[in-house]
Amino acid sequence: MAVRIVASGLEEAAKVIAQIADPDVPQYLDELGGIVTSQTQKRIRSEKTSPAGEAWKPNREGTSILFRSGALDDSIHHEVAGNSVEVGSNLVYAGIHQHGGKIVPKNKNALAFSSGGQFFMAKSVTMPARPYVGISAANEPEIIAFTEAFISAGAGDAR
Repeated sequence: MAVRIVASGLEEAAKVIAQIADPDVPQYLDELGGIVTSQTQKRIRSEKTSPAGEAWKPNREGTSILFRSGALDDSIHHEVAGNSVEVGSNLVYAGIHQHGGKIVPKNKNALAFSSGGQFFMAKSVTMPARPYVGISAANEPEIIAFTEAFISAGAGDAR
Protein backbone atom coordinates (compact mmCIF):
# COMPACT_ATOMS: atom_id res chain seq x y z
CA MET A 1 0.00 0.00 0.00
CA ALA A 2 1.38 3.41 -0.97
CA VAL A 3 0.59 6.69 0.68
CA ARG A 4 0.72 9.78 -1.41
CA ILE A 5 0.76 13.26 0.15
CA VAL A 6 0.01 16.23 -2.06
CA ALA A 7 0.76 19.66 -0.72
CA SER A 8 -0.11 22.83 -2.58
CA GLY A 9 0.81 26.43 -1.90
CA LEU A 10 4.28 25.62 -0.64
CA GLU A 11 5.88 28.01 -3.11
CA GLU A 12 3.98 30.95 -1.57
CA ALA A 13 4.86 29.80 1.94
CA ALA A 14 8.52 29.50 0.95
CA LYS A 15 8.46 33.07 -0.39
CA VAL A 16 7.01 34.39 2.88
CA ILE A 17 9.58 32.47 4.91
CA ALA A 18 12.38 33.80 2.70
CA GLN A 19 11.13 37.37 3.17
CA ILE A 20 11.06 36.98 6.93
CA ALA A 21 14.48 35.34 6.97
CA ASP A 22 16.08 37.86 4.60
CA PRO A 23 14.29 41.21 4.82
CA ASP A 24 15.55 44.30 3.00
CA VAL A 25 17.20 45.76 6.11
CA PRO A 26 18.38 49.05 4.53
CA GLN A 27 14.88 49.76 3.21
CA TYR A 28 13.32 48.83 6.55
CA LEU A 29 15.71 51.10 8.45
CA ASP A 30 15.17 53.97 6.01
CA GLU A 31 11.39 53.76 6.35
CA LEU A 32 11.65 53.31 10.13
CA GLY A 33 13.90 56.38 10.29
CA GLY A 34 11.26 58.34 8.39
CA ILE A 35 8.62 57.34 10.93
CA VAL A 36 10.79 58.28 13.93
CA THR A 37 11.73 61.57 12.21
CA SER A 38 8.04 62.37 11.76
CA GLN A 39 7.28 61.44 15.38
CA THR A 40 10.11 63.68 16.59
CA GLN A 41 8.87 66.61 14.52
CA LYS A 42 5.36 66.14 15.91
CA ARG A 43 6.83 66.22 19.43
CA ILE A 44 8.56 69.54 18.65
CA ARG A 45 5.58 71.10 16.84
CA SER A 46 2.72 70.19 19.10
CA GLU A 47 3.25 67.64 21.87
CA LYS A 48 5.89 69.60 23.84
CA THR A 49 6.86 66.59 25.95
CA SER A 50 9.88 64.34 26.23
CA PRO A 51 9.77 60.79 24.88
CA ALA A 52 9.21 59.76 28.53
CA GLY A 53 6.03 61.89 28.57
CA GLU A 54 7.38 64.69 30.78
CA ALA A 55 6.28 68.23 29.88
CA TRP A 56 9.13 70.53 28.87
CA LYS A 57 9.98 73.42 31.15
CA PRO A 58 8.46 76.65 29.74
CA ASN A 59 10.84 79.16 28.19
CA ARG A 60 11.38 82.69 29.44
CA GLU A 61 9.59 84.29 26.49
CA GLY A 62 6.47 82.18 26.83
CA THR A 63 6.67 81.23 23.15
CA SER A 64 6.30 77.80 21.56
CA ILE A 65 9.04 75.71 23.14
CA LEU A 66 11.80 74.61 20.70
CA PHE A 67 9.88 76.10 17.78
CA ARG A 68 10.75 79.79 17.53
CA SER A 69 11.80 79.76 13.87
CA GLY A 70 11.11 76.13 12.98
CA ALA A 71 14.80 75.55 12.20
CA LEU A 72 15.22 72.74 14.73
CA ASP A 73 12.10 71.00 13.44
CA ASP A 74 13.28 71.41 9.83
CA SER A 75 16.71 69.99 10.70
CA ILE A 76 15.44 66.67 12.07
CA HIS A 77 16.55 63.91 9.72
CA HIS A 78 17.63 60.29 9.73
CA GLU A 79 20.63 58.40 8.37
CA VAL A 80 21.01 54.69 7.83
CA ALA A 81 24.49 53.32 8.57
CA GLY A 82 24.97 49.58 8.31
CA ASN A 83 22.41 47.86 10.54
CA SER A 84 21.28 50.97 12.39
CA VAL A 85 19.43 54.20 11.83
CA GLU A 86 20.11 57.47 13.63
CA VAL A 87 17.60 60.29 14.04
CA GLY A 88 18.62 63.76 15.10
CA SER A 89 19.72 67.24 14.11
CA ASN A 90 23.06 68.63 12.98
CA LEU A 91 22.35 72.13 14.32
CA VAL A 92 25.01 73.37 16.71
CA TYR A 93 22.44 74.10 19.44
CA ALA A 94 20.44 70.85 19.09
CA GLY A 95 22.43 69.02 21.77
CA ILE A 96 21.97 71.66 24.46
CA HIS A 97 18.20 71.44 24.02
CA GLN A 98 18.21 67.62 24.13
CA HIS A 99 20.53 67.25 27.12
CA GLY A 100 20.54 70.65 28.84
CA GLY A 101 23.68 72.23 30.17
CA LYS A 102 25.54 75.38 31.04
CA ILE A 103 26.48 77.92 28.36
CA VAL A 104 29.48 80.13 29.12
CA PRO A 105 31.13 82.82 26.97
CA LYS A 106 34.08 81.66 24.86
CA ASN A 107 35.82 84.96 24.06
CA LYS A 108 34.18 87.59 26.30
CA ASN A 109 33.42 88.11 29.97
CA ALA A 110 29.66 87.73 29.55
CA LEU A 111 26.97 86.39 27.27
CA ALA A 112 24.78 89.01 25.62
CA PHE A 113 21.30 88.12 24.39
CA SER A 114 17.76 89.39 24.16
CA SER A 115 14.67 87.63 25.43
CA GLY A 116 11.10 88.84 25.47
CA GLY A 117 12.17 92.20 24.06
CA GLN A 118 14.71 92.79 26.84
CA PHE A 119 18.51 92.80 26.62
CA PHE A 120 20.49 90.64 29.08
CA MET A 121 24.11 90.03 29.99
CA ALA A 122 25.11 86.99 32.04
CA LYS A 123 28.25 85.14 33.08
CA SER A 124 26.48 81.89 32.16
CA VAL A 125 23.09 80.48 31.27
CA THR A 126 21.83 77.06 32.33
CA MET A 127 19.54 75.50 29.77
CA PRO A 128 17.12 72.87 31.02
CA ALA A 129 17.04 69.56 29.15
CA ARG A 130 14.08 69.31 26.80
CA PRO A 131 14.54 65.87 25.24
CA TYR A 132 12.85 65.67 21.86
CA VAL A 133 14.61 62.70 20.18
CA GLY A 134 13.55 59.24 21.28
CA ILE A 135 10.66 56.82 21.12
CA SER A 136 7.74 57.33 23.46
CA ALA A 137 5.26 54.73 24.63
CA ALA A 138 2.72 56.43 22.35
CA ASN A 139 5.12 55.98 19.38
CA GLU A 140 5.67 52.26 19.90
CA PRO A 141 2.37 50.97 18.41
CA GLU A 142 3.05 52.77 15.11
CA ILE A 143 6.55 51.30 14.94
CA ILE A 144 5.33 47.80 15.78
CA ALA A 145 2.50 48.01 13.21
CA PHE A 146 4.94 49.22 10.55
CA THR A 147 7.38 46.40 11.33
CA GLU A 148 4.66 43.75 11.18
CA ALA A 149 3.32 45.18 7.90
CA PHE A 150 6.83 45.39 6.43
CA ILE A 151 7.49 41.72 7.12
CA SER A 152 4.08 40.42 6.11
CA ALA A 153 3.87 42.53 2.94
CA GLY A 154 7.05 41.11 1.52
CA ALA A 155 9.72 43.20 3.16
CA GLY A 156 9.22 46.30 1.14
CA ASP A 157 5.59 46.87 0.29
CA ALA A 158 4.32 47.79 3.76
CA ARG A 159 3.35 51.30 2.81
